[in-house]
Amino acid sequence: MSESIESPVEITLLRAMNPFSPGAGRQPAALVGRQRELEQMDLLLARTKAKRTSQGIIYRGLRGVGKTVLLIRLQEMARNMHMPTVRIEATGNEIDDYVDLFQELAKVSKDVHDSKFRLQVPKIFSDVRSMSINILGNGITIARDNGAKTEETYNSNAYQLELLIEGLARAAQESDLGLFVFVDEFQEMSPGLMGTLITLQHRMGQENLPFYIIGAGLPDLPRALTKCRSYAERLFEYREVGRVSYEDAEQGFQSTVEKGGRRFTDEALARLVKDSQGYPYFIQAYGEAAWNKSAVSPIPLEAVEEGEADARASLDEGLYASRWQRATPAGRTYLAAMASLIDEMDGIDNCGTGEVAEAMKRDSRGLSKIQGKLIELGLIYSPERGKIAFTVPGMASFIHRMDPSLEQVYDKQI
Repeated sequence: MSESIESPVEITLLRAMNPFSPGAGRQPAALVGRQRELEQMDLLLARTKAKRTSQGIIYRGLRGVGKTVLLIRLQEMARNMHMPTVRIEATGNEIDDYVDLFQELAKVSKDVHDSKFRLQVPKIFSDVRSMSINILGNGITIARDNGAKTEETYNSNAYQLELLIEGLARAAQESDLGLFVFVDEFQEMSPGLMGTLITLQHRMGQENLPFYIIGAGLPDLPRALTKCRSYAERLFEYREVGRVSYEDAEQGFQSTVEKGGRRFTDEALARLVKDSQGYPYFIQAYGEAAWNKSAVSPIPLEAVEEGEADARASLDEGLYASRWQRATPAGRTYLAAMASLIDEMDGIDNCGTGEVAEAMKRDSRGLSKIQGKLIELGLIYSPERGKIAFTVPGMASFIHRMDPSLEQVYDKQI
């Protein structure tokens, strides 16, 4: 049986030592199940050092599978090789995303040891600004958008970005380096900027320059990229990031608690793997709760069982409730109808749009706008024509379990 913890000081100390870290993009104590992706990055970096170019890489998957964690780790690998890197999270606001890109590019040499590259960066920025002023007349002042966007602004931003990327990629090549741009939530990016980046990946590849976009997003990201530029399907290596195996989930739990000088019993470990379903975010949530419920080692099954309610509450708040709040009552009615048709425990993780319309007693054509906006908000996606699924694993179970209100205040209209 697990030992009772009653002292507030003991509880505080125990939780302070907890090695699990649920949260968006927070690096886990043990990254498991992603060896193939790490080896792929190792190969890309080795080819770059050998002056051999490759395709960019796109990672797609549901929320909670660790795409952001992976992207951060891959950038860290590139930085450790002293490569120039940039990382942004796309927001959908074109001007803001351009600003973030330019600000990151301005810091691109901070992890680079090569003095030749570092000396060239300020000159590249100076030359780009000079060329832009000469060609565009009014220059290319970049500011966050507080009003109407003009075609001239878009063109100026795209032109400056193209000049910077080409200049930095050529400088990187001269120093046996590569320029790596990491883009999270890539599906959120506006078509204009997305198209510019895809075009740059294409053109830099044609010129054999070491420029790589490493992107991550929801399962339908490849479709968004090819819709933006039809040739995108040939520019990237596409990888699906999903659940980790039973063995990797076991390792994730056990390796993490071992860093804190503890272990799980076999029974506790089996229950945790079942609870987590192999989703990295769930591993962190259930592991954290189990750790907090026991002061003994090995941590027993009873502690896992006692912590399950806390883990579910954490997931409800961190993954599900906030997404439910983004939809209007009409959108929530649609989500609830989807949930009534999905049973993830039986392996049913999607449903037909016609089935949803039938469940709502509506004509499917009249629901297309709601469906489209829910996809735009990143709450659902279409795994294939005529099918839809939740972007967050366990969303259907949350709706079944909590029966959330259709009328509560929502964050964003659809």
